[in-house]
Amino acid sequence: MITEWTKEKDTRIHLLTNQCFNPDKYEYDFTFKKANPENFWETHTTVEMLECLDKNSQVELDARVLGLSRGGLHQKRVDTNQFREAFVKGDELQMREDGFGSTDFGGFGAGPVGRDFTPLLGGPFFKNLYYYTDYIRMHAESFFAFHHDPVARAISNITRDFVVGKGFEVQCDTSNSKGKAAMLAWQAFSEANNFEQQIDDVTSEIGIYGEVMLWWLPNNQSKIVYQLGATDTLPMGIIPRVRLIDPSNIIEIVTYPEDITRVLYYVWLTPTQYQIYTNSLGSKQNMSTEVQPTLKFIYQQIPAFQMMHYKVNSVSNEKRGRSDFFPILSYLKRLRDSVDYSLIALQKVSAWSVDTTIDGSKDDIDAYIAAMKALGTIPPAGSDFVHSKAIERKYEGNSNSSGNMSNAFEWCISMICAGVQIPANYLITHMAGGSTRASAIVATEPVAKKMENRRKIITRIIKDCWDRVMKSAGLGIIPCNVIFPEIITQDRSQKLKDLQLCETNEWISPERAATLAAKEIGIDDYDYNAEMQQYKKQLPEIPPILTGQGKAPGQSGSSGGFGAGGSSLPPSPAAIATDSESALTGNERKDIKLHGTQL
Repeated sequence: MITEWTKEKDTRIHLLTNQCFNPDKYEYDFTFKKANPENFWETHTTVEMLECLDKNSQVELDARVLGLSRGGLHQKRVDTNQFREAFVKGDELQMREDGFGSTDFGGFGAGPVGRDFTPLLGGPFFKNLYYYTDYIRMHAESFFAFHHDPVARAISNITRDFVVGKGFEVQCDTSNSKGKAAMLAWQAFSEANNFEQQIDDVTSEIGIYGEVMLWWLPNNQSKIVYQLGATDTLPMGIIPRVRLIDPSNIIEIVTYPEDITRVLYYVWLTPTQYQIYTNSLGSKQNMSTEVQPTLKFIYQQIPAFQMMHYKVNSVSNEKRGRSDFFPILSYLKRLRDSVDYSLIALQKVSAWSVDTTIDGSKDDIDAYIAAMKALGTIPPAGSDFVHSKAIERKYEGNSNSSGNMSNAFEWCISMICAGVQIPANYLITHMAGGSTRASAIVATEPVAKKMENRRKIITRIIKDCWDRVMKSAGLGIIPCNVIFPEIITQDRSQKLKDLQLCETNEWISPERAATLAAKEIGIDDYDYNAEMQQYKKQLPEIPPILTGQGKAPGQSGSSGGFGAGGSSLPPSPAAIATDSESALTGNERKDIKLHGTQL
């Protein structure tokens, strides 16, 4: 509460509402800036508010805060003096505040221990990350960590490699014309949208940003366009197009207030990237002849049915997701610092110098300095120094420093690995040595569950895209299967035997078994139907020999043994392969065929 409202009212309101936005450059700056204690409207934290109260006697505080007393948590109304006394002396009322901006460690969760943010009320308002402060800051720090932090980059790449691996394959029942048409429609969609690359990007970005947004372009648009110029054209296409949208560009997800799952539209507000050269290519290249602007400022509302939004690391009543790096950002920063400081300490330990004592005049010292400059910083091997006893040269090392490494690296790595559920030996650091195969398998179990859970989300994204493509092609609802390579490589020979057992017992179809086996062997372009046709062409022609029900020529119906007259000689493989199949089961026919082929 301000007791004295001065004539600078309009200026203060302007600064309060526009301190993040520069209208001249159409740029936002959300970096934390330390407040000037002379200006109450710039304060962000409790510490800055106390400085402001000390500097400005005209400013008074009237606040309701969450206090802790013997009776538990409660709200209490305090004035300026009570607030200052409670915070400074730590009396009956113990203050709690957000740690943002009050520490030099950087990263979330880096505030003083025991002073985490506590909402005054429950509900989604206090649980969501506020866009202009928390969400943008998380987005920026996670983006920085992915590109500049080696451990964060390794975590992201490991997750992507486990979840997607060599790629995925979408299958459906192609025994009928509708299924064949569905596969053709999907292949055309995948190629037009470079969908496999998009899924790679989705797998990485959902971990970096905590959410991904796929925009299905409306009205058969093949490119994203905004405010076309006079001579610009609108690219159109028959195949539907889907594009990944930067979640930080979506400043608001508008829903019904009482139910955040009833999304109405997404608000896209952002300046585009700046481009220097804006001249057109001319009409010969079928491009616009209009000079393009250096940038555009986009404000657009995207209907909910055009957007596919998936989030991770959040609770059910949050609109936005959180990055995989969110709980470890501060530890990533501390890990980088611990490595940097340790390397600097090692440099200091290994540093040396030459201490020269000259018992002579200033001219003697100058002459010696000139002679040493001619030799350079490090004299070449075999250098010969000639001087009197008045000159003494000694090599001095840094004897007052120690090069011992602390445990900070191990502590930080342990906290980071616990936060992302990835074993330390996966990060290929010095902590990865000495592990046995048994310990590696045990360490693999929790990370495999994490990757399977992330793969479920990617599978759901692919299937949702499949359903939209089928609807767009007018094919209705057609089930599909998404096949990925195995997350944790097991004994391939044993798995192939398991596939053979499943097919032999008719638990799975030969096509599914063959496709899974091809994935295990590493065949990327496997097509079951084409492979079977090629296989049949290469089979040798077997002339028909047997004419009866399982009888070789000359074998009577009542005689025992093989061949005529009860001969003990077995029939030829050709005779077995061309025997009547009516009296044999499917498994027996398969075994006989394989046996005859091997012979």
